[in-house]
Amino acid sequence: MGGTMAFCLLAALMVPGSVSAQGGGLRAGVLVPMERVKATLSKTVDNTAPNTLVPPPRRGTLVMDENAANAWASGIGAFLGYRAPLGGSGFHMGARVDATLHLAAVDGQMAGVGDSPGRNQLGESWPDQWTFDRKRSYGLTVEIGGSPGALASNDATVFLLAGIRLAQVGLTNRFNGCMSPDGCGPSDYVSGTDARDLNHQAFTFGVGVEKGLGEALGLRIEASHTPYCDEQWTAQFTEVGVTVPTVLDAGETGLKVGVVWRGS
Repeated sequence: MGGTMAFCLLAALMVPGSVSAQGGGLRAGVLVPMERVKATLSKTVDNTAPNTLVPPPRRGTLVMDENAANAWASGIGAFLGYRAPLGGSGFHMGARVDATLHLAAVDGQMAGVGDSPGRNQLGESWPDQWTFDRKRSYGLTVEIGGSPGALASNDATVFLLAGIRLAQVGLTNRFNGCMSPDGCGPSDYVSGTDARDLNHQAFTFGVGVEKGLGEALGLRIEASHTPYCDEQWTAQFTEVGVTVPTVLDAGETGLKVGVVWRGS
């Protein structure tokens, strides 16, 4: 519903204008991101419940663990927006909505915290393997810019941008450890997967430049940083009286390059 209203608003705002990088009018195009994505997974193994089966000396303790990983990622995105000149000042303001399909994931592994050789006894922080998978994201971005100096004669403009994003991501955590208070032999360990679909909220800010390529086309380059808001949840191991509060912190920094169609 929100996306439909935004597109209708943009269509209603269309007025005749100059078809140039610094002019006003409808903007539509394709952007290809190349970003460095970083994710940090933090967990606390909580052995303080009165009914916990965790034996001493781990009974009644909080065992904390954290792991950060990063990767280069790409994708493909499309946007629709509108730009309005600010009088005769040479400056402009604009807004756009966009959708992006992301094509890479971040893999990490906890070191594990505990006294056992494999750090996988009951009540320890096990050396989990995890994957942070960005799937799709949607954004609303505003910009303000202008064409100072020789930029105007070269059909180019620079701008600042800021916006909000909603990212649909997946977090998959793969664990292998001991669920028995009496300890485990090599064949007694329990393996499992905790897969979660999350909706990350994020803010984005950056700078960009747009250069005319002809009558109605332009080249657009943006550099931006997008820190996601933290996601938190608690994994429950009720059969042994252990809970694992978990926090996922993620963000991305990089470039978007694409072609924009400049309407009037």
